[in-house]
Amino acid sequence: MSEDSSASAPAVPKIQWHLVFANLLLRLWVGLRLIGAGLDKFRSGDGEAATFNLENYKTKTGAIAKLTADHGFLPQKLCDAYAQPLGYILIAAGLWAVVGLFLELGLLFAGFVVLSLGVGLATLPDDTEVVLIGIHVLIIAAALMTCRHKSLSLDGLLFRRKAD
Repeated sequence: MSEDSSASAPAVPKIQWHLVFANLLLRLWVGLRLIGAGLDKFRSGDGEAATFNLENYKTKTGAIAKLTADHGFLPQKLCDAYAQPLGYILIAAGLWAVVGLFLELGLLFAGFVVLSLGVGLATLPDDTEVVLIGIHVLIIAAALMTCRHKSLSLDGLLFRRKAD
């Protein structure tokens, strides 16, 4: 009897396009939302009158730190240390999620960033926005759950399994 040669070769999993697109949509939502939140830290004004610069950034992050320190229980120095790099961290986490290089690690980082925003909001007496942060954490968790289907990410393109 002849042996079946396909039994010894590892099976290349069939692409499940619905999960590939789910991963892409979730990653884009997470990434673009974080990039937008980061860029918003540099913005002052609305519409055509909007300006983006470092002075706006210092004003906004200073206001975030002051609000959290004044109305929460965290010390001012800790709030300043958190708020100062926040916009840059949000943009970096968003870009990492969109590009999808080392995707699981990038989404985990994005999840921790969003979780830190939720902890900051939870220190305030009126923490109604924290529910929206929880929804974002769930979206990031769903993106992590679909990472096995990351064909449309940089990971998927660079580290694709080859058929033997």
